[in-house]
Amino acid sequence: MISYDTPQVVAQKVDYIKNTHLGGAMWWETSGDKPANSSESLINIAAQGLGGYEGKTMEKQLNCLEYPFSKYDNLKAGMPNE
Repeated sequence: MISYDTPQVVAQKVDYIKNTHLGGAMWWETSGDKPANSSESLINIAAQGLGGYEGKTMEKQLNCLEYPFSKYDNLKAGMPNE
């Protein structure tokens, strides 16, 4: 099964996120989204609805996950060159 959201559904999800004080939104797969400068970009609709880019109300921080005991060398090393 393949499903997708529409701009209207994303706007409803943003309202839900804000009304229930959740921490944000995420996506499993983004290659089918419109370009970020498009008014139909689902990611842009969510980002703008949650406060916008440019450090307004969204936290802009690098991923800080660490897996020092992973059996995978790339995870153990902090995903270099990624």
